[in-house]
Amino acid sequence: MKRVTSRGNAALKAVVKLAHSASERHRSGLSVLDGAHLVAALLDAGGKPEQVVVSDAGLADAEVAALVERCKPAPVTLVADRLFEALSTVQSPTGLVAVARTPAARTVAADASLVLFLEDIQDPGNVGTLLRSAAAAGASDVVLSPRCAFAWSAKVLRAGMGAHFALNIVEGVEAIDFLGSYGGASVALDGAAPTSLYDLDLRAPTAFLVGNEGAGLSDGARRGARARARIPMPGRMESLNAATAGAICLFEAVRQRGKAPARERR
Repeated sequence: MKRVTSRGNAALKAVVKLAHSASERHRSGLSVLDGAHLVAALLDAGGKPEQVVVSDAGLADAEVAALVERCKPAPVTLVADRLFEALSTVQSPTGLVAVARTPAARTVAADASLVLFLEDIQDPGNVGTLLRSAAAAGASDVVLSPRCAFAWSAKVLRAGMGAHFALNIVEGVEAIDFLGSYGGASVALDGAAPTSLYDLDLRAPTAFLVGNEGAGLSDGARRGARARARIPMPGRMESLNAATAGAICLFEAVRQRGKAPARERR
């Protein structure tokens, strides 16, 4: 373990730049995991960091110290608490940051059982929450259009709570291209649709399309999907938050798939 005491240390400056620059993370193909929960999620998924930075206060914490040990053989840099504050992306520094290679996206199988497509979701908190819901629902893939928030940004990672390492995350895909390659049912979430989500049979392979927080899905996405569905809202609100709407769809599929077809029941 190497101790660094100067802000001018080249290795520390490189990690600080990576933590605060999306363009640098894009260029390098690296992600910054801030906090014990995210580092544990990486390790539990079989990943290993390329570099670890821990503060004096962090190392004094038994949970953080155990994670640092699990991160071997990645090089570990120990810094004073005041130096760590310049690195952390949160108001209350966690004491542990890991740099890891961003997982490469895989092609989504044409018959993938449960997929979430996000079109132009721009709020990082919404993207992270949708990733978390997708992972909790057992989805295999989340596909994002080019105008979505960067899936591996610090805010999205925090909101995802480790979901990133349970999913295949594919960025930069237009809805029309995704719909042309996916062989299962595709359901466009549309508040003006005549069909209720609860009237659809979601037991076969299904992809849900969730649109922008204000504009919803594009005309191309709505027309290209095999079905359009609304979430019934008997209350006095005009719409649901995009992350909430996506979660409802995913777990309606979970609910239906947990039931045997009527002809199989005894």
